[in-house]
Amino acid sequence: MPITQKAIRLAWQFASEHKHPQKVEQIYINTLAVLVVCDYLKLLDIETDLSQCDSWNPVIRLFENVADLYIKGLGKIECIPIRRVHQNTQNGNAVSAANLPETCPIHTEARDERIGYIAVEIDEEEKQARLLGFSPTAATGELVLSDLYSLDDFLIHLEKIHESKVDLRQWLENKFTANWLSVESIFDPQPETEPTEIENPIKSNLGNWLQNVAEAGWQKFEQGKQNLEDLIFPEDNPSFVFRGGGNSTTESGARISSNINRFPEADVTRAKLIDLGMRLGSTTVALLVAIAQEDDRTFRVHVQLHPAIGDRYLPRHLKLSLISDAGEILQELESTVQHQCISLEFYVEPGECFGIRLAIDDLSITENFMV
Repeated sequence: MPITQKAIRLAWQFASEHKHPQKVEQIYINTLAVLVVCDYLKLLDIETDLSQCDSWNPVIRLFENVADLYIKGLGKIECIPIRRVHQNTQNGNAVSAANLPETCPIHTEARDERIGYIAVEIDEEEKQARLLGFSPTAATGELVLSDLYSLDDFLIHLEKIHESKVDLRQWLENKFTANWLSVESIFDPQPETEPTEIENPIKSNLGNWLQNVAEAGWQKFEQGKQNLEDLIFPEDNPSFVFRGGGNSTTESGARISSNINRFPEADVTRAKLIDLGMRLGSTTVALLVAIAQEDDRTFRVHVQLHPAIGDRYLPRHLKLSLISDAGEILQELESTVQHQCISLEFYVEPGECFGIRLAIDDLSITENFMV
């Protein structure tokens, strides 16, 4: 990839804002790496937005070593610059040294909120750059250049991130990606067409029942006090209301009934069971998302988190967060003692992306959406 004169001028413009020689070099080479990758993605018709980059923020550039590039709708990649060294021979001719370092360190500020890392070799004398490869993570704090993936793998990686985002506009067309189910199918499950047959080895003695003696598992019903529905759906199960005006709430509600319209103002409502894993004894929670399209084409989104049937309350210290496309936390709630529901409500514009994150202890699960 050629390094354009425009890129060189802009890199010197950013670098000249500082007096310390090491900082000047750092900003100059970082800016060149970002612009080279930006030009590469532009050739592939992949949109970027430099205004959303920390590397384009003069204040952040002053205090941090960043070379991030924001890809619209996907997230940030870090462009790791590696200088190509030229050495003078005895006759005065410059020779380019082809030896590259085995590893390249990743600075602390660039280890979070990145969807990938691209190593960029910068040849300032020849005004050329070479994209050496890609890594989806930098968990060890460095890139091993021999382990980098190809640029084709990088494009596949971007495609997978794009496919993982949920397009809310398709919900209005009754098109849903896997695992997003109707609310009724989760909270009012119907019997399976072919139920699993389990035979109890202990036979029930009906004669003993007449004497008020029954085997374990058989519960007595008293007329007028209790029925089967009360046993399956206790009184303190949550109800669901799509209210206007609020941004984030926690609530407890009345019992579920299959004929309740839980989000009366929503155009579409879907739900998903989220397994929080073995940390909580395989606790499962239900994530509900309801959307309503406004007159100005914006979307009102209401998100609720409930315990699944069988649990009375949400796990304590479970966080529900609204995450921007750049990875920033916009809203966040945390469940406390005896919370049956926590919820977020917000508006999104057409073309915007966001994420809903569930987090507890060291476990984090994020569902990504797009409009």
